[in-house]
This record gives sequence, C-alpha cells and structure tokens, in this order.
Amino acid sequence: MQFRTTFQIPKSNYKISHQTKILTIGSCFSDEIGEKFYNLKYNSLINPFGVVFNSYSIANIISRSLQKKYYTETDVHQNGEQFFCFDVHSSFNRNSALELLTHLNQKIDEVHERLFTCDVLIITLGTSWVYKRKENGEIVSNCHKIPSKQFDKILLSTEDNLTYLTTLINELKKVNPNLQVITTVSPVRHTKDGFRENNVSKSRLIDALYQLENNQDNVTYFPSYELMIDDLRDYRFYKNDMIHPSQQAVDYIWNHFSDIYFDEVTLSINNKIYKIQSAIHHRPFNEDTDSYQSFLRKTIDMMEELQIKNNISFQEEIYNLRLKIKPC
Repeated sequence: MQFRTTFQIPKSNYKISHQTKILTIGSCFSDEIGEKFYNLKYNSLINPFGVVFNSYSIANIISRSLQKKYYTETDVHQNGEQFFCFDVHSSFNRNSALELLTHLNQKIDEVHERLFTCDVLIITLGTSWVYKRKENGEIVSNCHKIPSKQFDKILLSTEDNLTYLTTLINELKKVNPNLQVITTVSPVRHTKDGFRENNVSKSRLIDALYQLENNQDNVTYFPSYELMIDDLRDYRFYKNDMIHPSQQAVDYIWNHFSDIYFDEVTLSINNKIYKIQSAIHHRPFNEDTDSYQSFLRKTIDMMEELQIKNNISFQEEIYNLRLKIKPC
C-alpha cells in the first residue's frame, strides 16, 4: 500500500560542479541548502546579507550590489544601543554607525564581484507579506523590533513578485548573460501570519515563479516547497516548532537537488567529502595508537588527492590533522 505521494522531478540540463561559482540569497532555507554547499567545499557565497524573505528586498539588495550603490548615514537607524539597516538582517547590527556601514559596504563589494562572475544564483522566497514604513512607504527586509505602529503590513500580488524578479533577471543578464538562476519557495510555514494567509502568500510566490520560469530561458524552479508539503507531508519531518523542516527533511530535499543538478562525477566527489568529514569528526579513545595514526595519514592522503584533482581546498583540515600526528 502507498502511504504517501511522490513525484518525479526532471533532471536539469545544466549541471553544478565544485568549480561552479554559486550565490544563494533568500529565506532561512537558503542557509540550510547553503550550508550543504559550504560543507561540501563548493565555490559558494551563502546569504551574504543574512536572511531575506520577500522578492522586493531580494531584488533591491542584489540590484544595489550590482550598481555598487553604497550605504550612507541616511540608511542607518538606531534602536537602543544598536545601529541597523532596514535592508538587511539583524545579524548586521553593530554598536556604531561606522562599523555597520563598513560591514555593509564590504558586502556590497563582495557581492558585486560575485554577480559579474557567478555561474548560478539560487533565490529562495519565503513570503509575499511585507512591511512598509509609514514614514516614507519603503518596504523593509527586517523590522528590527521597531514598534509595529510604524509599519503597514501588505500582501504583494503575484504581479508584484513577478515584476520585481523579472526586472532583476533582466538587469543581471546584461552583465552576466550566462548566469543560471534557480528559484524555489521556502517550505518554512509563516504561521504567525495566519494559516490561510500563509497559504495565500505562498501561492502568489509559486504563481510568480511559474510565470518567471516560462518567460526566462535561464530560470528553473526547484520544488523544495512541494517536496515538503506534498511528498513528506508529515509532522515528524518538522522540528519541534512544527514550522521548520527537520534535518532529516532538509537532507531529503538536498538529495533531490543533488539528483537534479549534479552529474555522476560530482556525486562521487560529494561522497568522498562526506567520508572525509566523518573521518575528521571521529574521536578515538586513544590518539597515540598505530591504527589511529595510520587512519590520520590515510585521511590526509584522501584530502590531498581531492585537492589536486578537483581544485578543492582542505588546507585547514589537513593542518589540524597533521597536528595530531606523532613524530616517528
């Protein structure tokens, strides 16, 4: 008997390798997938401005980076002892305006350079709900615990989401015509908006991304939301908050992503890196035994072989393991 529904996802003609330059931006699910890229040694820049949930803010921050439109003191605000910017996540908050601006503009430079040379941009949208400052009508990425009376909460339409993203894709094509864009909708449920409201919000994102893929030859859609909601479809695949996917669910979605965007060679390299990571985290009862010392040398040999053949750096890991090897 079948107790769940599954569906086939067509394999992508475009393949990602360890030499592919990747940029991810979007909701916290971008962090989850980005961590997979990072741990597997891909050439990736993960959510450089922190978590960003909506299409307007994503398009705004990328466009700003593309144009090298630096932040100035007029973009800095203060709440208590913390200085912040409405365009980015609270992880950017600093104790002085100068510190904040320095960090922000360093990221602008970093992302600017990446956008011109990037092979793949992965955009994860979280919600169509946004907050507008009553003072100037500006849509913010993060409210930074400013009183809600200073904002109007509005729901972006499908057309709004599509327009922001289409304008962004066309802008990127002019400077990087070979860029591939992978879009997805975060499976994290925004229940604080309300269950019905969350579904309306997600449906507008899905509709906009469906149209975007049909209209743009360099855009594909990865169904992370559908894998969580329609395939797994069970609370045992959520964390204790019953909102965020569990690690098991993230791994399941990642495995589907791997099947679609990685070829056999890349999958083989991933498996070797998994084994290396497992070896690195192995903790023996006695590090002085001949067997463990041999184990360390074999692990280093594996890393050095991957470095030479695939241009993947394990310098830090090799250094740390060499410290554990006893002199003969």
